[in-house]
Amino acid sequence: MENVIKTYPCGLRLIVRNMPNFKSVSTNVYLCAGSRDEEINEHGLAHFVEHMLFKGTKTRTAEEIAETLDGLGIDVNAFTSKDATCYWTRGLRSNMDVCADILSDMYFNNKFSDEDFFKEAEVIVQEIIMHEDDPRSSMFDLARETFYAGTPLGHDIAGTTEDIRRYKPDDVRNFIKKHYVAPKTIISYAGDITVGEAEALVEKYFLPHFSGTAKPRIKDTSTDLILRPKQSAVTKVKDIEQHNVTIFWPTTNNVHDDRYAWAYIYEILGGGMSSRLFLSVREKLGLVYTISGGVSMADIGGYFYVWFSCTPDNTEKVLKTIASEIERFKTEGPTAEEMEKVRNQRMASEMFSAENVTSTNGRNVGSLAEFNHIKTPEEYLACINAVTVADVNRVANEFLNYDNIVVASVGRTFDVKPLKILK
Repeated sequence: MENVIKTYPCGLRLIVRNMPNFKSVSTNVYLCAGSRDEEINEHGLAHFVEHMLFKGTKTRTAEEIAETLDGLGIDVNAFTSKDATCYWTRGLRSNMDVCADILSDMYFNNKFSDEDFFKEAEVIVQEIIMHEDDPRSSMFDLARETFYAGTPLGHDIAGTTEDIRRYKPDDVRNFIKKHYVAPKTIISYAGDITVGEAEALVEKYFLPHFSGTAKPRIKDTSTDLILRPKQSAVTKVKDIEQHNVTIFWPTTNNVHDDRYAWAYIYEILGGGMSSRLFLSVREKLGLVYTISGGVSMADIGGYFYVWFSCTPDNTEKVLKTIASEIERFKTEGPTAEEMEKVRNQRMASEMFSAENVTSTNGRNVGSLAEFNHIKTPEEYLACINAVTVADVNRVANEFLNYDNIVVASVGRTFDVKPLKILK
């Protein structure tokens, strides 16, 4: 059965994916507002609000919410990203009414005391410190902040400890009033639920809280947007034994047709234990325990990255090997076997996700919010399969140079000069 999308006069949107062979229902209350929507004096507030919506409502304490959901075996959680904040549950079909009731109560009737606010602020501070203590997380944060500097994506989702400690309860309440509105809200269902049942839940628990008429927030992204930062190498000193290093190369953005070619570049160069970099740097030379890559794309531009950790005396050798492998890839291109491997990997990944109601639901709502269209697994795979060796060669040679790279390193000492090696 296909996805059903409905838009209400207030601007609220509903997505339903009926999956009758499953016994569970996934519910997403998705807000099209994340850290990129914060003003310069609001960094971290989108994430702060996410925490506070679990602190109780006008009719339920935080403990009552947790006990009700736990008592019925319902999974519940939330996340904040650059673009969105999402509250979700997964429960049995018999409990979908309870899920809608509690999620709507949290979304519209949140109530927290000043004591709750300041207590949770300290929890978030501890979360930030824990994140900063992890060298890999610290490395990626440093790289992203440098790559996206001067853009709405250039600050950390959680904010800084200084940000969090200066906020007052009304800062959170005002952020909710500004952003938790119908045009930015999408309710999404996947699992053993019909369209009629989903509509009834939305009309009972969500629509009464929205008034007026408005158009939903629709993104209209140009395919021409490519972020090309200034070449830079940034470091952060931590008293650890290994160097943690990542290299970011600019890519196309998330709506450009060439985005599908990056699936091949990423998988072939750094996608797993059979990737070129893993085989050369770890298996052949024994310089690292792990080395891998990935791609992250946004509307204003994205990046392909390679990261590794090793002892400082191996860093220069690893960087030279990475540069050598990338140049060989640009010169020789992928093999037919490598292209087929990527197609098989993507086929398996799409099919595995399609067998999970939470994955299906998350994919659907994220796709509608970002692209105003839900691309089916079959449509996505058709785009992947249409990529040719010539496409991969063209994209790799256009982007995998060193004019606009960002290299971020976290470690004890920094004798190696990566920009002199990567040229």
